[in-house]
Amino acid sequence: MKYNISEEINNKCIKFAEDSVNSSADHYAKRNQNNIEKIKKDIRVGKIAEQIVYEHFVKEYKTLSAPDYNIYSKGQKSWETDLKDSNNLKIAVKGQDIMSNIHFGESWIFQKGDGIKDCDKEIFKEKNNNYVAFVSLNIPKRIAEIRAVVKVSWLHDNDLFKETQQEYLKSNKVAVYYSDLEKFKEIYQL
Repeated sequence: MKYNISEEINNKCIKFAEDSVNSSADHYAKRNQNNIEKIKKDIRVGKIAEQIVYEHFVKEYKTLSAPDYNIYSKGQKSWETDLKDSNNLKIAVKGQDIMSNIHFGESWIFQKGDGIKDCDKEIFKEKNNNYVAFVSLNIPKRIAEIRAVVKVSWLHDNDLFKETQQEYLKSNKVAVYYSDLEKFKEIYQL
């Protein structure tokens, strides 16, 4: 499922990344990520991916929450599921840009941490009714593609969380690789 990234959404996500990076820099530093420009790029990619997934699913799930563009201070941040609706549907969204794809293969990174705090809670703690939407982005060409949507429990059941290729991320992050996902027929299950 391919989508165009509008200039309006792109610019909105650039502004969001620039405005929010300072309130997130300390948190990223704890995860061995210190390059502010890379952090801004990651925030932008993630927010564009959220917007694409929201626009795709809001037609069917009318009460789905829109992406949150509020800027929170350090103590107010929430690391909850990206999108949710009134019927307890929760969709975590993971985005990857084209340059990361070229360097590391089509994959998406998850913050494992200790599995309790400083982790993707919806992935490693509250996994029952949650889904993950995997999005690949080519921002220079303004194209996004939802590559898969699966239950979190399905990812665990099929042992799809693997080590990252980047050595410095291996202590607190894991990855899901599209080459593993595409082996299954049920990758679009929502």
